[in-house]
Amino acid sequence: MKDQIIGNKIFKYNSFWLLIYVYLILGIYVLYVSFATPFVDIDLKQQDEQWKIESIGYKEWANNEQISIGDIVVKIDGIPIHDISQIQYDPSIRRATELSILKSDGSLLTIDIQHTDIPQQFYMLFVFPSIYFLLALCVSFYLYYFKRHVPYVNFLIYFILIVSLAYISSGASAKLDSIGIIVNSSCLLLCLVLLLNFLKHYFLFLNIKWPFIQNTNFLYIIPLLSTFFGIIRLFYPSFSSVSPFIILALFIFLLSVILFILTYSYIQYKSAPLKILFLGLVVPLLPFLVLFVLPEVLFKQSIVNADICALFLLLIPFNITFIQLTERLFDIVYHVSRFRYYFTLALFITCWLIGCIYFITDIALTKLFEVTLLLLTSITIFLYIKEKIDYRGRKILFSTKGDHIHKLYQTIDKLGKSHRVEPMLKLLTEEIVYHLEVKQVAVITYDFTTGQMTSTNDHLTLIDDLSFQKLSLGEIIRKEHVYLALIHQDTHCKRWLIINHEQTIRLKADELLWLELLLTYTNTFIESTKVIEELVDELQQLRQIDGKEPTWLKKLVWIRVDDEKFQLAQELHDTVLQEHLHIARQVDGLIYETDSLVVQSKLKNLHEQMVISIHSLRAYCETLKPPLLANMGLNAALERLSERTAKRASFTLTTQFDRLYLEDEQLTLVIYRIVQELLNNALKHSQAQIVELYLQELDNGFELIYRDNGIGCNLSDIWHGESMGLQGVQERVEAFNGHMTIDSNMNEGMSIHIKIIERSDVLDFSINSR
Repeated sequence: MKDQIIGNKIFKYNSFWLLIYVYLILGIYVLYVSFATPFVDIDLKQQDEQWKIESIGYKEWANNEQISIGDIVVKIDGIPIHDISQIQYDPSIRRATELSILKSDGSLLTIDIQHTDIPQQFYMLFVFPSIYFLLALCVSFYLYYFKRHVPYVNFLIYFILIVSLAYISSGASAKLDSIGIIVNSSCLLLCLVLLLNFLKHYFLFLNIKWPFIQNTNFLYIIPLLSTFFGIIRLFYPSFSSVSPFIILALFIFLLSVILFILTYSYIQYKSAPLKILFLGLVVPLLPFLVLFVLPEVLFKQSIVNADICALFLLLIPFNITFIQLTERLFDIVYHVSRFRYYFTLALFITCWLIGCIYFITDIALTKLFEVTLLLLTSITIFLYIKEKIDYRGRKILFSTKGDHIHKLYQTIDKLGKSHRVEPMLKLLTEEIVYHLEVKQVAVITYDFTTGQMTSTNDHLTLIDDLSFQKLSLGEIIRKEHVYLALIHQDTHCKRWLIINHEQTIRLKADELLWLELLLTYTNTFIESTKVIEELVDELQQLRQIDGKEPTWLKKLVWIRVDDEKFQLAQELHDTVLQEHLHIARQVDGLIYETDSLVVQSKLKNLHEQMVISIHSLRAYCETLKPPLLANMGLNAALERLSERTAKRASFTLTTQFDRLYLEDEQLTLVIYRIVQELLNNALKHSQAQIVELYLQELDNGFELIYRDNGIGCNLSDIWHGESMGLQGVQERVEAFNGHMTIDSNMNEGMSIHIKIIERSDVLDFSINSR
């Protein structure tokens, strides 16, 4: 097994560097071809044995050089046009440094062409591809050296490099360079085949059923066919009019398969990673598919040039890399949703402005597309800038008294510190009086048992008004003299909030939102506080009966405390204490040492040992109370824990931690402790060569998957033994209504699957004011 792992690492190493060498050689070549001669993009037609200009790609340059449609092309780069055999199969001028043109008045015009004469083609075919060439190379090195432990990262590297080759070779292909054509057409199809293989492995990683054929390796025949077509064009130039449409048809086929897989799988499983992956692939593909590929295949005339549409395709590999490998850096779902929101707003505004421009002015379609992109990008950026400005000026923008939503956190913090319901309700009324600047606020309680209604303010009652009985939780209504809202309801009582406005004030939208959120949190706090009160009352009753605290409670607390103490003492005894004893023995030996050089050498050695011991002790402190968990969040803490484990371990550790969105903050500590215990168990007992640990997001919870190929164990030894490790994990999982399964046999490794679903009782509330 070990030889197989080493063999796989060597193979990946050699294949990576082989691909890098091929990428550098082909990339430098096609970029050189793109730089060698300018791209002029002139279409010709033969008439009376003469080649006349039918259309011009760069019209501004042509006007500056006095080139017009209908002019006769005599020579290209000093070669008579009739001596160029390729012109029969491809009636166009792709690249040239000199043109000889016969004008309609009989004058002969000789034009020298430099890159600076047509800067658009120089940027689109050389500058941008060169930047992307280097960028793709840097990302590939980063993935190889820092993310190579991710199972599917090799497909990401291949995909990024092949997409880069497909893009940077477009200039050489447009100039009809033979190698450029072969590289461009082959890589265009190969990148989609690699994307399919990446999706297959990623679905396996997500434990999602692959909806396509299992053996996708035969699809590599498609890019080989493209290479074969390119070679045929070298010997049969007439085939050049057919092969592009075959390649584009194959491209549509592969792309349709990918879109079907993503669409079907997302509808079937509703997985958040699939949704983000779908957006990251479909959005960049749509311009290239709709504006270039489909019109080219169906009508033989694209709406927008391929070099412009290809710019969107460049987002695909970096979208996938960013989403799958760096989403834990920040809240990716929030940023994607916000971008979608701003992009949608910008799209509506852009469509309106472009429609106005199109009907008012006589603008060309190509120029209209450029204006659309400029407007769409500018409006989206403007909305982001507006968001930042609004946030900084929120105190004067949203309210003359300040941002109520910002101050909500202070009020929630105060309410959360109350341990009894009555003081909490009193604090609630005080906060409302202060923030809303009203004089009379009361909480009315109706007791179902006695049928009595009480109020915290004698001047505010609802005995004669029965409309409040129909209020739903969180709903706020405006009556003639008061605002009414339901705070809380249970089997014993019902509580309402009443605010006397005396027809002199009307709460603004942000004030109503502040009040709604505050009441929602208050309802949650009351539920939690009542549970605590009932537990405390029960304990007090037991204490009054027996005169002391319940024995079972003392026993439970002390057993758990002693277990933790024992484990900590065992760890410190086996590590830090032993190191200190060893240092103490060496210090004893130094007492009688007379050679100063020997003393200095041994003191230096002792200092190094003490530093190592200090680091070990600091690691134990971080284990007991991980600071990253509070400061940087769960993902950063788990990454740090994995890095420390990997340095100490003899096995290869593979981890993937999704960003979780949990309502219960205690679950973050529980997850950290579970991962900590699983990794410690792997270090001490597994004797594994490969350990995998995956934390995956679910729609309303998460699942934790652990696998190793170690010595395994008998399940009966786990549950009947004295070790508290996995039993403690089981207890933590069950405490949160989770489910844990362990699959293991002797010498067959171990697999642990943990799944916890959060129970969300949060309701959606609406604000009604009248």
